[in-house]
Amino acid sequence: MTINIDKNKIIFSRTFKGTIHEVFNAYTQEDLFKQWFHPAGASTEVFEFNVEEGGHAFFAIHTPSMTSYTLSEYKKVEKPNYIEYLDFFATPDGEKDTSMPGMHIVIEFNEEKPNQTTVTSTSVFPTEDAAQQALDMGVEQGMNSTLDQLEKLLES
Repeated sequence: MTINIDKNKIIFSRTFKGTIHEVFNAYTQEDLFKQWFHPAGASTEVFEFNVEEGGHAFFAIHTPSMTSYTLSEYKKVEKPNYIEYLDFFATPDGEKDTSMPGMHIVIEFNEEKPNQTTVTSTSVFPTEDAAQQALDMGVEQGMNSTLDQLEKLLES
């Protein structure tokens, strides 16, 4: 995985063995998403999952030491190339946690060659400090571990 920091943006990019449809489906189908969207040793519990324009997702990531909740609001979904959404930390009842900044995320899927797809995820934070706060909280290590889970799913 490569990571670039550009002021208030964190940009991850990683290439997977899998067709663009397989990789896109892993992000947009609940049964696949909950199998990989968490770091190793954790699990994902989905309460709501409607990945389409105007749709929402609400889920929890359970680790041995804590549970974090996420609320996503989908703005644009173009199968199999593009997902754009707002992402927020949430309370256990699915309300936005306003003590933490949200982010605007764009995920682009590009099939480099048959059975090889690159995913580029750009997270835009409200400020440079908010982006740095995410980095300080270990977002890079968490994302790397999470994308390792996606790689395992695609290989199975």
